[in-house]
Amino acid sequence: MKRLADLLAAGWEKLRLHPVRSRAVIRLAYPVALGMLSITLLNVVDTAMLGRLGSVPLAAAGISGVGYFAIVFSLAGIGIGVQTLVSRRYGEGNYRHCGEVLNAGLLLALIAGIPLLIAAPWIAEAISPLLSADPEVRLLGKTYLRYRFLAALFLLTSQVYVGFFNGIGHTKRQMTSAILITGANILFDYLLIFGHAGFPRMGVAGAAVASVIATGIGTIYFTLVGTLGPYRARYHPYRGIRSALSWFGPIVRLSLPVMGQRTLSHGTFFIFFSIVSRIGIAELAATNVLRSAIGLSLMPALGIAVAAASLVGQNLGAKDPDKAEGYAWEAAKLAAYLMGGIGILFVAIPRQIFLIYTPDAAVISLGRLPLILLGVIQAFGGIGVVLSRALQGAGNTRFVMLAELVVCTVLYLPIAYFLGVKLGLGITGAWSGELVYWLFLAVVMSWKFHQGTWKHINL
Repeated sequence: MKRLADLLAAGWEKLRLHPVRSRAVIRLAYPVALGMLSITLLNVVDTAMLGRLGSVPLAAAGISGVGYFAIVFSLAGIGIGVQTLVSRRYGEGNYRHCGEVLNAGLLLALIAGIPLLIAAPWIAEAISPLLSADPEVRLLGKTYLRYRFLAALFLLTSQVYVGFFNGIGHTKRQMTSAILITGANILFDYLLIFGHAGFPRMGVAGAAVASVIATGIGTIYFTLVGTLGPYRARYHPYRGIRSALSWFGPIVRLSLPVMGQRTLSHGTFFIFFSIVSRIGIAELAATNVLRSAIGLSLMPALGIAVAAASLVGQNLGAKDPDKAEGYAWEAAKLAAYLMGGIGILFVAIPRQIFLIYTPDAAVISLGRLPLILLGVIQAFGGIGVVLSRALQGAGNTRFVMLAELVVCTVLYLPIAYFLGVKLGLGITGAWSGELVYWLFLAVVMSWKFHQGTWKHINL
């Protein structure tokens, strides 16, 4: 009996949150989570507004948005490379190098973003045949992409700034930027989708233009903040461009696996949307709503993951790997508990959640059961997100990419296609691949982090 009591006590100790470590994680995480929450609310409003135009515009914007992020957000992985290097140099107390990494990241963003800006019409034309078998969805999707790619340079630049500010622990900058972007996007969505206050009624194209304007505002904010006295004096941003060139190699080396992982992740979901589009337009519209709801539920975990990556990098820079490990496990527990709570809502009130996005009874009926199933595995998603980002913060970006490659190509897509299309289980069968994805990620990332080999990576 005493042995059982000891085991229970040991188990409780592992599950219990450590008050000091939790406060440190939350202090860095809450601004990021609030900022990401505001961006996700933007997507909720965006989706809800387009949902009022019908299932076809909702489906077109959903699958086109996934295609856009598969390309641009993948390239924005340079922001992770910037954060990893900045947090390590910050932990060492080498602030001048932090500024040089920022400068190098901004130059890389320009090199990658300008070609995308120029080639926007041709990229949209090339991608549109892959969007759907429905000609109306393809046409609306091409229009959306043609405008949306104009924001590529703004997004890449902003993600570099986000990596820098998160690396030095100033996560409130990301929150402020996200709130500005959200407010601007919602305003211009309202004006341009529906044509209010004398603006043209642009529909799906209006949603894309609103995103371009809002992302540009966020970039302007970050650029101006970089000119403030405290940052100028300590980090010397926008100066010493020649010395910044030496950081191109380390940033690219760390970022390429992140880009590969994001390309796999977003590319996989683009293919997933294409699989669902073969099932039906209403199913595709429901999938867009499900993706938005899942994005909302992930926000607390993503904020905690950013904090974990910064704390891991800073403490490795300060030569304290055990402290870095403690913070990462604490962050994983926090994320699991928070996402588990959100999952309970998915299980308890799925219909009410769908009503936020669309009044279409057919779409709600199709998406209800997949949302319940996704609610069951939310806690595992929190663990997988946090520990994968913690490994990236330590510099082990390659393993995260390889794990993503395995789960997406061997499990996620085959399961989605086989169950959803071949066995005829529809949208519920297709979304079963997502359940396996999160379970696999949580188990593999926990195993790799427990090994501890990340503690010995030199950057």
